[in-house]
Amino acid sequence: MKLRWISFLINGGAPAPNIPASRQTLSGVTPNLDLAEAIYPPDDPGLATRSTENLLSSSRTQISRLRLHAACEPEKFDLRYLDPIKRLARHVNVLPGSASAAFAGEAGLLRAALEMSFFCFQASDGRIFTGAETVEVRHRLEPRWRYVCFLAGLLYPIGIPMARMVITTRDGRTWPKYQSELSDWMSASSVDRIYVNWPDEARIDSKKLLGPAPYTAAILHTIAGADNLGWLEEGSPEMVKALFALVSGHGAPRIAQEVVSTMWVKVMEREELRRPQAYGRLRIGTHLSPFLVDAMRALVANGTWQPNEGALVADASGVYLLWPEAGEAIIQQGARDGRDGWPSSVASLADVLRQDGIVESTTSNDLGLAEVIDKNGVIRLAYKLKKPSLVLESYEPAQYLADSPKTLAAILDRDPLAKADKKVSAKKGTGKCDANSQLTAAAPESNIGIETTVEPPSEHQSLFDLPGEEEEHPEPEPVALPDLAPPPASAVASVHPKRTTASRSQEDVTVLKESAEVKFSDLVPVEIRQDIKNPLAVELLGKVVKAWRARGTDSTAMRMTDSGAAMSLEFLGTLIRSIPDFVNEMAAAGLVYSPPDRPGLKVHKVAMPEGSKPKDAIIFSRYGCKKLEL
Repeated sequence: MKLRWISFLINGGAPAPNIPASRQTLSGVTPNLDLAEAIYPPDDPGLATRSTENLLSSSRTQISRLRLHAACEPEKFDLRYLDPIKRLARHVNVLPGSASAAFAGEAGLLRAALEMSFFCFQASDGRIFTGAETVEVRHRLEPRWRYVCFLAGLLYPIGIPMARMVITTRDGRTWPKYQSELSDWMSASSVDRIYVNWPDEARIDSKKLLGPAPYTAAILHTIAGADNLGWLEEGSPEMVKALFALVSGHGAPRIAQEVVSTMWVKVMEREELRRPQAYGRLRIGTHLSPFLVDAMRALVANGTWQPNEGALVADASGVYLLWPEAGEAIIQQGARDGRDGWPSSVASLADVLRQDGIVESTTSNDLGLAEVIDKNGVIRLAYKLKKPSLVLESYEPAQYLADSPKTLAAILDRDPLAKADKKVSAKKGTGKCDANSQLTAAAPESNIGIETTVEPPSEHQSLFDLPGEEEEHPEPEPVALPDLAPPPASAVASVHPKRTTASRSQEDVTVLKESAEVKFSDLVPVEIRQDIKNPLAVELLGKVVKAWRARGTDSTAMRMTDSGAAMSLEFLGTLIRSIPDFVNEMAAAGLVYSPPDRPGLKVHKVAMPEGSKPKDAIIFSRYGCKKLEL
């Protein structure tokens, strides 16, 4: 009897539900009793209504960006911008933009309107709407035209969906959309949950589910406000007409129409990239991809990740996550958010990111990591985001075109020193150029005016005279080799003794005499040798000095300029194996010219000979020319 009385009080006078014996305890009903039975197929739970303050709080990021860009007094901002946003929030409340396409979900329609209004207002700053007018007229009308773009953007997305959708309550009452705001109607009707019906959405192109429609013109006066429309009309009545035309989808002034239509394409592209369908598919079970992307967005929003600061590297080719630092930050962000089933190691996190297509493989190895350069110039490994705008919403490749690339491959591709070094290495790999024949191969290719001619012996003359011959031949002179490189010992032979028939059994051993060792470093002054600590670099510099002194008057590889002695990278590569290392050694010794305004520039464009097409070249400075006697 006592249990029945308690049940009567709990259920508000209704009879107690039948509870299975397995769910009963000694004290009565278990506290975790299910309030409703599981339903399959799932039922539409509807959308819970929200207050205007709640909606504005969830959109504080967009409103803050708008406030920063407007840069006006708080009272003026509230009147011109915040009040229309509040009125629109009361009108659409939590309505979605579509059933399952762009801006689907709770308050999706309000988000579309806020993003569109900001981008239109931002894009209008760089446009001249009244170029044919006088200065006074432009000064009066230009701010108003930008405000027209803001209001048009705010109302542009809502026309088509608001005209199509049917809003009902649980008991079947329908919202009279042309008579009152949705929030006011729900409050007056004591409605806490609404249901949205979408007729014929499956047969409509997804790109045409949102956009302008005549419906918007019916609520324009309410949303914009009489004061703001009056301010526009004070400037010119044409502005109000243009605003009505823009929000209803009819013809409008060309420049304003271009701003709004272009920004709408951009907003839709951004939405397509960040929708969960763009980086995964909704499924029953644990699906971490949307939450991983949310965690990365949060790291960008709170300032932990900034482009080219920390774990986020961006250039014109894409956005990269330095690994494992980025993975550790994502794991920590998930822990702060209290996510269940969150990866606890960067290895498992990387597997999820790759499998769900959030990052892409940029190499042939299993990990798919790319080599990038961080802000300190250190080569690091990183994952490339497949769709950068998922994480960095403001990413535009054009913003980074003027900056140096961040991937190692792109840096090497743009570096003329590395190109020349790679070209020389390729030649050596094919046998066209080796360590003992660099200078010999350089002579005909670079046209420096050096001849190397060795005549073969005649038919009456040999290197070794046979015994028994009546005629005695004079001893042959040693072969004269070009002095570009040290002659090999095998090519320097002394006088060969004669042999007779009688003494054939007693062969005389040929006596070979080595010439004195030739060092290219001897051509480098002692004080320069002391400045350059690397002996190999000193030897290579001697090669360069020798080649310069032996150049021809019409050389296509070297010439003197106003800044110093210029030598093409192509020719320099035939003398030196690693051009970047050599040039850096010479620059450290003060021998390489760099302009005062760009002290790091070592490669210059020089016409060799004058009047020809310029080539990439290194210029030995005037100081270097003086010290090396070039």
